[in-house]
Amino acid sequence: MLRAYRVAAGVALGAAAFLSLPSSALADAPADPGVPRTWSAWQSDGTAWLAVTPDAAPPDGSVIGWRFSVAPDGARGESPGGDLPSFQAVCGRDAAGSGHKRVVVAVDFGDGEADAYPGERTPAQSAPKCVTGAEDATAAQLLASTARVRVNAQGAVVAVADYPSSEKGGSELTAAAASAAPSGSGLPITLVAAGAGALALLAGGAVAATRRRSRTGV
Repeated sequence: MLRAYRVAAGVALGAAAFLSLPSSALADAPADPGVPRTWSAWQSDGTAWLAVTPDAAPPDGSVIGWRFSVAPDGARGESPGGDLPSFQAVCGRDAAGSGHKRVVVAVDFGDGEADAYPGERTPAQSAPKCVTGAEDATAAQLLASTARVRVNAQGAVVAVADYPSSEKGGSELTAAAASAAPSGSGLPITLVAAGAGALALLAGGAVAATRRRSRTGV
């Protein structure tokens, strides 16, 4: 009876010690190398991160976050850590031209212990950036204007700034749509070049005529 009591007491003490561990100690435990990892997109509503898809087109004034984390059983992964970025603090001094939008883009490379693949070194975290893009630019395209981004055939982001380095697949996503000039905002370059050439010819003709007049005394 006494022995059973001691065993039960030991189990209880062990459970209490486990539960008393800081949550950070449990969360920072190295993840299973075989557990899938993923890049996931998020949008701030001012108080929390809400999940969005890479092809979502956030409106002007949005705050977008990207996070690399473990995603067991096909889960989405974790939202970016730290404080929610303030649009006014990051983009308040920047102006967007007609047909463009301003969006804050924050990138979280995840926890070096809990999220990184074994042997991978997590890149240094960078401050959120203010990105100016076309009105129809997607969350992934806006991200591509801040770093090199590769996506798979389904459009999911597989690497940001070549992280994780173990991910070799995917194709590079161009940021052209995020930095393109607004449609209809100017004349085609061929017309501009033609107009400049015509002006040059007119100017040359005027100079020649002036010289002829000065020679003839007219």
